[in-house]
Amino acid sequence: MKKAKFVKAEQIAFEEVSDSYAAIKFGDEKFVIDMDTLYDLTFRAAAFLTHLEERADTVEAKVEKSPECACKQVH
Repeated sequence: MKKAKFVKAEQIAFEEVSDSYAAIKFGDEKFVIDMDTLYDLTFRAAAFLTHLEERADTVEAKVEKSPECACKQVH
């Protein structure tokens, strides 16, 4: 099983490789992808952020309705 690594935002970088390829660096790891994959990655990241924000809003709304049991909403 592979181990997961934590990467901070400052450790993420993009490099132009050519007209058709880009490199993404995550810490000491470097990945070369084509431009279609880069666009796809962008849309997937945006969709995932939207999902997380909607979930956070749902939890927040539940907490506002019943603040006395807010700790139960987290678990």
